[in-house]
Amino acid sequence: MKLKDYQDYQEKNVKASKSQLKEYIQIYADMVKKLKSEDGIELEAIKKNIRKTYPREIYFTLVDETDKPVKFTLTDTSKEYIIPIFTDMREYAIGSAKISELFLDKLDLKVITPKDISQIAESDEYFQGFVINPHSQNFNMNRNGDF
Repeated sequence: MKLKDYQDYQEKNVKASKSQLKEYIQIYADMVKKLKSEDGIELEAIKKNIRKTYPREIYFTLVDETDKPVKFTLTDTSKEYIIPIFTDMREYAIGSAKISELFLDKLDLKVITPKDISQIAESDEYFQGFVINPHSQNFNMNRNGDF
């Protein structure tokens, strides 16, 4: 979602606009189903749009009492993890309700930017990437914003 849309949502409680990234991810998913492969040349334009759009939006994540993002570890024994992020308030509402059931801590909303995510990647070797809208689109990107 664009930062301006979120600010309008906060000030006026107006319905925030849809995320362009969310729409591109949906197009990508629909095309992959038809192509049966993620290597199709037809997907290149959509991949380009996803890469171009990702740095232009803000996202929402869940943080615990220490203001650290909620982490999903990759395996039971690994320290490597990904964080869930959400493209808009609707996705956040659905995802946060489901994730909150898994955690005993009090969780809060935090706005996070691609710059914040790259700072996590630089400072934490265990951070492997993030999952966008984990309970609907479930789209994974790595620590560098690639998929």
